[in-house]
Amino acid sequence: MITESRKLIRIVSDYLLAEDRIIDFNIYTKPPKSNKPILLIAANTNIADIKETLAKKSHGPLFITQESAKKFENFMEESLDSIIKNRNIPLDQKSSLVHTCAKNIIRDVFDDPRSGRHISRAKNITSNIIDLTLEDTQSIRHLLRLGSKDYYTFSHCVNVAVFGIGLWMMIRKGDETELHDFALGCILHDVGKSQIVDSILNKQGKLDYEEFEIIKKHPGQGHWLMAKHTSEITLDVIIHHHEKINGQGYPHGLKGDQISDNAKIATIADVYDALTTNRPYAGARLPISALTLMKEEMVGHFEQKRFEDFILFLGGRGA
Repeated sequence: MITESRKLIRIVSDYLLAEDRIIDFNIYTKPPKSNKPILLIAANTNIADIKETLAKKSHGPLFITQESAKKFENFMEESLDSIIKNRNIPLDQKSSLVHTCAKNIIRDVFDDPRSGRHISRAKNITSNIIDLTLEDTQSIRHLLRLGSKDYYTFSHCVNVAVFGIGLWMMIRKGDETELHDFALGCILHDVGKSQIVDSILNKQGKLDYEEFEIIKKHPGQGHWLMAKHTSEITLDVIIHHHEKINGQGYPHGLKGDQISDNAKIATIADVYDALTTNRPYAGARLPISALTLMKEEMVGHFEQKRFEDFILFLGGRGA
């Protein structure tokens, strides 16, 4: 979405055209053959008043200052509904913006998981991902390509939500409210890790017994953090995404049909994304290698039918 240029950050003008709103940051440009930025649009300007000028793109590239970055992020996040519906903005640009906003929101949730405002933002971005997918299922491919090959908790949460939404929409033709609640559970599935020290989360090498016992607490901690803010469907995904069909998962050791279909889907998405990204203790696997490992070395972890559905989803069916 943006690239840094000295103390300025380049922005995409198409995003500004989606809404008629007052901006609270200055926008600069650089004239041809000049590297000196000049003020193009002052803060407190209504985009509606200069939309025609922006649409002509007769100006040079647009920039904001680094100090205005947070205000710009907020403006973009609040404009997502209009941007997604705007047919003049390419799908890859929409996907890039949604992915960036989602990572920023999950970062803020992890920094302050008890903030009602951040949880509300998480609900909104979940709806934005679903809306983008409903508009064009190819957005799933765009969103997943934007995920880093290195394992970052925030990117991982977004990726699990995208995988989960795609698979859910392929195999479940049901209540849209359930889809939203399920997707929120996916994007918040690891929120309990906000209560675990970084030295354990980012440890190079295998965790010892005591460290793994601490890690195993994160589903319950996530449930506790979100209990007053989300639905039972969302909480089910958060607390049960590490359960296994054979009953050897955690925290409750559920088996078979004791595990909800939503939790089964989230579990597959969680494991696959983790295996295909670089983690502190293991390199990223290619998709075929990850699926082979899941099939041959994780027998009893996943419901066979849902695992087969996931393979079909990755192959392009329904997405």
